[in-house]
Amino acid sequence: MLDAIGSNPLVRAVPEQALADSQQALAVAAPEEALSGLAGYIRSKFQQFSSHRDSANGWNDRLLAALRAFNGQYDPTKLLQIQQFKGSEVYARLTAVKCRGATALLRDVYLGAERPWGISPTPDPTTPDDITQQAMQLVQSEVQTATAAGQPPAPEQIRDRVQSLLTAARLATKKRAAAAAQVAQDKLDDILVEGNFYRSLAEFLVDLPLFPFACIKGPVVRIVPQLRWINGQPAMANTAKMFWERVSPFDIWFTPGVSAIEDAEVLERRRLTRADLNDLIGLPGYDSDAVREVLDLYGLGGLAGDWLDSTESARAQLENRENPLFNQSGLIDCLEFHGAVQGSMLLDFGFGATQVPDSDRDYFVQAWLIGRYVIKVQFAPSPRKRHPYFITSFEKVPGTVVGNALPDVLSDLQDVCNAVLRALVNNVSIASGPQVVVNVDRLDSTGNAEDLYPWKRWLMTSDPMGSTAPPVTWFQPQMNADALLGIYEKISQIADELSAIPRYITGSDRMGGAGRTASGLAMLMGNASKILQTVASNIDIDVLNPALQGLYDMVMLTDQSGLLRGDESVDVQGVSVAVQRETERQRQLEFLTATANPLDAQIVGIEGRAAILRAVANTLGLNGESIVPSDDEIKARVAQAPPPGQPPVAQAAAQAQGGQAPAMHPSGPPATNTVQATPPTAVRAGG
Repeated sequence: MLDAIGSNPLVRAVPEQALADSQQALAVAAPEEALSGLAGYIRSKFQQFSSHRDSANGWNDRLLAALRAFNGQYDPTKLLQIQQFKGSEVYARLTAVKCRGATALLRDVYLGAERPWGISPTPDPTTPDDITQQAMQLVQSEVQTATAAGQPPAPEQIRDRVQSLLTAARLATKKRAAAAAQVAQDKLDDILVEGNFYRSLAEFLVDLPLFPFACIKGPVVRIVPQLRWINGQPAMANTAKMFWERVSPFDIWFTPGVSAIEDAEVLERRRLTRADLNDLIGLPGYDSDAVREVLDLYGLGGLAGDWLDSTESARAQLENRENPLFNQSGLIDCLEFHGAVQGSMLLDFGFGATQVPDSDRDYFVQAWLIGRYVIKVQFAPSPRKRHPYFITSFEKVPGTVVGNALPDVLSDLQDVCNAVLRALVNNVSIASGPQVVVNVDRLDSTGNAEDLYPWKRWLMTSDPMGSTAPPVTWFQPQMNADALLGIYEKISQIADELSAIPRYITGSDRMGGAGRTASGLAMLMGNASKILQTVASNIDIDVLNPALQGLYDMVMLTDQSGLLRGDESVDVQGVSVAVQRETERQRQLEFLTATANPLDAQIVGIEGRAAILRAVANTLGLNGESIVPSDDEIKARVAQAPPPGQPPVAQAAAQAQGGQAPAMHPSGPPATNTVQATPPTAVRAGG
């Protein structure tokens, strides 16, 4: 295969060792100034981080093992042993089923009808000064009016009146703040939808139970073309938008010794096309000369081997994509760096003294490195001085960023299940029919002992020793399928306990006890979701909360419309949704039923009833705002409703217009033909 590919002059087939030697030679042969300063600093960081990840304490082998378990493939060493034994290569995909079940549970929490987050206003918003002044002026006017009428109010009455007005103003301010927070929440959600946040979150939830850690990145501002229609004519305009993306654990490196990812320096490998680099020429902040040199130097087939490690070939095979060692696609590897750089390096790179006032101080920057060319450097836009990468684990390990995933938890049980299943297939295949023992010395020379078919005649010769033993004998191997299936079933039950993902989560019908009834199954599934509360808490604390806080900061820095006040708080509700969603829905339905009586109706009123209906509709996945009219519309309907004892307005108008609606007969059913037409003048006179 290598010879066939190597014969194509457009494809560069480079072995891993040759690639490593060429990279080392490039580093030695390159001019000292080319790899000094910032470029050399970033390259040294990559070598440090990648060496740790390739070591015994790293996680490269765990990443590959997880991907093989998910795809149902043996590692090469184990597969070679099985092939030497000439046994079955069947794989029990126990880990893959558990990962899919965990992802389904998490998707139900974070990608359901309800948002897993919200914007809450400040508990005590400041009442505007003009409202307070108006309240004081109103009290003074009332006091003057009462005094002029000869009934001056007592001081305590004035104090109570002022307090009541200020309390009403405070409540109105809180209501307006809550409404403004709801508007801001809808706006932020629109930004998240347009920035592919929820799609990236769905991919992140696939990685979380599979790999030792999962990562999501954002917000990242990009200039994208947007089509707009003006007076029926298309118009293209470049618009800055914020985007989020899932980052593969294979493509990210960070400081090995940190216990929290926000304290680490991060390196991400990105694969760019020539078109991507061409779009960077002339953009503010990019070194156009460096970009042109990259395009000239790596123009023959691209460069996809500059930041490779030992997992690339195996990973490409497991992900069913092109091996980057061949790079027929012509992709160019770019290393994105987020970390602290000393001011002297930035000054040497070209920053001014006003940007870097202290050469000895470290500054948090973002830089993009291709080969030995730094094509862009900028200060981190985040006011919190942190990178846009958010990482968590399915099972966190204290003191480290890298935790445990389901393949780590189930690795031993997966091996046992594979061994039992292979033994089962081997035993069934061997015991599927009788085994034949043939004494070839007794066979006739024209006979063929390898062919077996019904009514075959065995031609034999006499035994010179006078033995009467038959030349062909048969025996049936023992079938051990029942015992092996029992072992497999027991191991599966142990896997349910260790993974906290019971089999009924994935739709298995092998249920007993409480699982045979609908209520019992609901109770068991509720208990299983409670076990995932820890995982949901990891996502809330490590990913959603800082990611949404970063979006909040970006909007506060760039938005000029006053969408956010600055005193709101981002509330992530993944754990509460996982724990209380079904319970809250049942309680709301019970509350809706319990308040459906005349006494409670007088207390809550029509507007309160409408608020209850909206809340219940939203929890059921319906659009409560479109089903239940707004408060203003309800007030208008109440104002137009006739007093008790009078016919409705629509029916009275129909009667006045000549019998469009039937008139109720006092002693029987509607009399549809007894209403006489009313002259138009009477209609106008009667209103």
